[in-house]
Amino acid sequence: MEKSKIVLITGCSSGIGKELLSIFNRSPYKVVGTTLPESFETLSKDPMASSDRIWIRRLNVVDYEKASRIVRETEEKWGAIDILINNAGISYRSVVEDMGVEDEQTQIQVNYLGPMHLIRECIPSMRERRSGRIINISSVGGMMAMPTMASYSASKFALEGASESLWYELKPWNIHVTLVRPGFINSLAFRKVFYSKKRQESQGASPYDPHYENMTQFVEKLMRKSPCTSESVARVIFKVAQARKPRLRVPGTIDARVFYFIRRLLPRLLYHKLLYHFLPGIRQWGK
Repeated sequence: MEKSKIVLITGCSSGIGKELLSIFNRSPYKVVGTTLPESFETLSKDPMASSDRIWIRRLNVVDYEKASRIVRETEEKWGAIDILINNAGISYRSVVEDMGVEDEQTQIQVNYLGPMHLIRECIPSMRERRSGRIINISSVGGMMAMPTMASYSASKFALEGASESLWYELKPWNIHVTLVRPGFINSLAFRKVFYSKKRQESQGASPYDPHYENMTQFVEKLMRKSPCTSESVARVIFKVAQARKPRLRVPGTIDARVFYFIRRLLPRLLYHKLLYHFLPGIRQWGK
């Protein structure tokens, strides 16, 4: 009988990560699911966590030493990791002027440096076996930037660039690299965004208040109306994990596919002019 494939998934406490745990639990895989220490107890009490094919571990992806240890312990317990899914991520909702160095570092560490460290830990065994899959969860924000989301987009643009390089580097060893790009998801994720220290202190007295107010309402409205859910995105990721020859970039939602063609087909100058024109409440910005 073929050995069960080993999957490592980060960010499993809720949303896409938790749905991935559920889907993989119904299939012949062994899954290491990581979650932040503060979410560990709650996730551990979930019925699916009692499965002998799921192993829940505490991990903040910026704790590189702990991340390396989890990879080694997984290899000792079950064997080498076949599929790495970098799902953990955070989003800062702040304009560039309001972001501080520490805020920028946190955003980049979680969304880019942490995933890249795990990738480096998993590559050697994949290369030796000439087999493996690396699935990085990007975003439409890694393809098109929006106001108040500069640092988030920067982190996803970085992940996209590195993943594209990896696609070339690892292809000779039959290691597949894929970026899954979700767009707007019908969830309460908009409540979990981070704000920089400066923004928290200046709220209500900032020249950028219209930026924040209009963009927040705009994003929340689109998320509430989206037909796509964390479960539907998780199913897309699961299909990528099973695909014989997965593509480098895969849209995770319907709108992600639409945005891709808009960005690709429109001349750059026209694209930026149209996007600026349709920003919510743009006439109030700068007053």
